[in-house]
Amino acid sequence: MAENSSNTVMPKLLGEWNTNARLRWGTYVLLAIFWLYAILILRDAVGAAQSNWDAMEARNARARSTAAEADWPIRAQEIKSALTDLEALLWRDGSIGLSQAAFEERIAQSLAASGITVRSLRASAVADGAATSAQLGLIPLRARVQVDFRPASIYPWMATLSRSKSEKSPTLVIEALTIRPANFGQPATADIEIVGYALKPGDGNPGSTK
Repeated sequence: MAENSSNTVMPKLLGEWNTNARLRWGTYVLLAIFWLYAILILRDAVGAAQSNWDAMEARNARARSTAAEADWPIRAQEIKSALTDLEALLWRDGSIGLSQAAFEERIAQSLAASGITVRSLRASAVADGAATSAQLGLIPLRARVQVDFRPASIYPWMATLSRSKSEKSPTLVIEALTIRPANFGQPATADIEIVGYALKPGDGNPGSTK
């Protein structure tokens, strides 16, 4: 019975196809749309593959060019020398407590050497420092100092601190300076915030390579 039904349907469809021009054109248009869509998808795929290939070729060309350079040993030595210079600016006295004490003592000595009267001096090690400092194995050392403000002594002292970087010694950096004018017979004062960086114990040499 199913065979008789299919034998009846097929001639009807063929007859409809032969006699109905709209059906034929509609089918052709539908097939053309599918064909065009497939071509567009294929073109996008080819374009993406070509872009990936070009990017890979560019990376390979840069890698070949870099590998062909003969001055890598020189560059490596320059980087090692720069790291050594940076390490010289760190406070590394065996422990954070000792580094903090040396940091505070250096500030007091430098102020005394410049003839600056210190009203108060408080130093601390910031164990929970910025994320970047923690990743580098560094502990920020901070000090708040209040001194009598006399331009003739304060400004030369600040210049001396700035030169410590070129002298490759543990560095004191002035982070903030607030000047309070004289009043009621009291001399002008300055509040100074100073920062340095200590090497975290156990981290070894941050610039060393294995």
